[in-house]
Amino acid sequence: MKKTLSVLFLLLLLCSGTLFAEGGIKDSANGTSSDITTNTMTTSELTTSVSDPLQITTPAENAHLPAVPSTFVCGSAPPEGKLWINGTPVPIHPGGGFLTMVKLSSGEFQIIAELQLGDVRFRYTRNIVVAGSAPISLALPAGPVSIGIEDVSPKQDQELLPGDFVEVTCKGTSGKKAYFTLKEVNKEFPLIETDANSGVYRGVYQIGDNDKVNKSKFKVTLEENGKKCTMESAGTISRFPENIPAMVETTSPDVILRAGPAVAPDDKAGYFLFPSLGTIMQITGRKGDEYRVRLTKTKTVWVSANQVQRLPEGTLPNYVMAGNISISAGDRSTRIRLPLGRRIPFMVEPDPDGKYIDISFYGAFSNTDLITNVTNGVTKHVSWFQDDQETYRLRVNTVPNSWWGYDPRYEGTDFVLELRTPPPMLATSSSLMGLKVALDAGHGIPDNGAIGATGYLERDANLALALNLKEKLLAKGADVFMIRTDNTDVPLSDRPKIAWQNKADILISVHNNSLPYGGNPFIKHGFGVYYFTPMSMQLAKEVHTAYCQRFENASDFNLRDDGLYYDNLALTRSPQMPSILTESAYMIVPEEEAYLKDDNFRSACAEAIVNGIEQYAGSMRPLFKSDSIQSKVKNNKKE
Repeated sequence: MKKTLSVLFLLLLLCSGTLFAEGGIKDSANGTSSDITTNTMTTSELTTSVSDPLQITTPAENAHLPAVPSTFVCGSAPPEGKLWINGTPVPIHPGGGFLTMVKLSSGEFQIIAELQLGDVRFRYTRNIVVAGSAPISLALPAGPVSIGIEDVSPKQDQELLPGDFVEVTCKGTSGKKAYFTLKEVNKEFPLIETDANSGVYRGVYQIGDNDKVNKSKFKVTLEENGKKCTMESAGTISRFPENIPAMVETTSPDVILRAGPAVAPDDKAGYFLFPSLGTIMQITGRKGDEYRVRLTKTKTVWVSANQVQRLPEGTLPNYVMAGNISISAGDRSTRIRLPLGRRIPFMVEPDPDGKYIDISFYGAFSNTDLITNVTNGVTKHVSWFQDDQETYRLRVNTVPNSWWGYDPRYEGTDFVLELRTPPPMLATSSSLMGLKVALDAGHGIPDNGAIGATGYLERDANLALALNLKEKLLAKGADVFMIRTDNTDVPLSDRPKIAWQNKADILISVHNNSLPYGGNPFIKHGFGVYYFTPMSMQLAKEVHTAYCQRFENASDFNLRDDGLYYDNLALTRSPQMPSILTESAYMIVPEEEAYLKDDNFRSACAEAIVNGIEQYAGSMRPLFKSDSIQSKVKNNKKE
């Protein structure tokens, strides 16, 4: 059987390239040879040909890298071989993975890997493109004029109001006089070269009260000794209609209001608000496919145009009356209800110490005469403030550590804030007993997540660790709900919703890490824990501490502390329950990828997470009343 397999391997090897038995070279240009399967960072079709013992996993074939001086290269090779990447020796991990840093130059770039395996040397070429300060290739006008323009912005159409600014940029021959004009405005606006010899010029136009711009293009001119070169922008500028307020309504529960306009189509501004479905807002401008949303006179945000629908002309702007407030309490929650009459944008800001929650409503004024207060061990009292003419703020004063999640929502046109109370526990049991934990094994199909040096997929590593964690939580008496139990596709935005629909008490999202192109995994690797909401911070701290206690100076698994992070992630953003995301190891580091294939390591990570949750739950969950009384009696006897 072994002889048959050896013959088959040799035939495959001979068919795929040129093999010389003594000191020969097998040359594979990945992506150009028909028998080679291209590897990409996130492909769901990652394969390794039997005939190619040498593989580069990252960077992907024909990948376009940003302007970085170096990047990591990882892949797989037989551990008994000797490996060079662009002439530099690279060690191969016993598990078959390798990792190195390669210096880059801008433009088309080749990564050449050479593997010496016995008497045969294999060569593997990976082609990439690196952005950078390559010389500007200018289409110069005919004749002796040595002036050219390559690029002009804005590239997208804009509709703005008088007083708004528009940035105008161009890339062209350096060291020239530069300016731009608008057909409807009788003026030359200067363009300033940002750095000497950079060829990048910037200027600004402020829309005047009397400027009649309408789909107007910016005409850029570079000039020297009376000789000129001109180019118009692809994007236009128009005045946004001012005579009638323009109103829109959100059409999805997943709308994002961003802090500013997009810098580029693939580089949008940070998250600011998450309005409810059916929220009504006023828009006052447009850039590309984003609208500017007016919250108040001094506060604006931006929203994708495809997430809202225009309302009929004549729809009134937001200026609603906030009514009387009622409070009701149940076994595990407290509800604060505020009638508004319309769904308007709001922002929830909880105190990090759990002493209060502020909710600011944009486009509301107070008519709150009556507040029905309920004393239930969670809320102390509720008060309201009119911060400005358009901002009504509700403050719910709370007992610290009495709640660990909240659900802000609209029921009709009433705003409801539901505060969730930690479930009580027995003094004699584990703090995990009866606790409902939602486990999210990150990624799935078609989103594989990161890819390890040897091709191990993050989706599989996450699921294996999550299943181990599930068993340990069950052993402690927890009620565990798995959001993903196989490679079924579960959309990212649905995962926290599923946890909330199942009324989970805690959400843990299990992931493993990687780096973007240009990152250095020799410096940044190991375990990390992420949170977003204030009430999740202590849970994240406890789990992070448990990781540190398990892996610091450990003799079995050498794992670095990558840190504790605040991060606005989809799985940590949900406020209904404490939620964290764990990154136990880096897929692209061969040693850590090998750990993730080891059930002992998965068990150690799961144990750390369990210990952290147990510490957190023990500090937050109240005792059942009978246990609480017995505990007081015992303490009194001790005294």
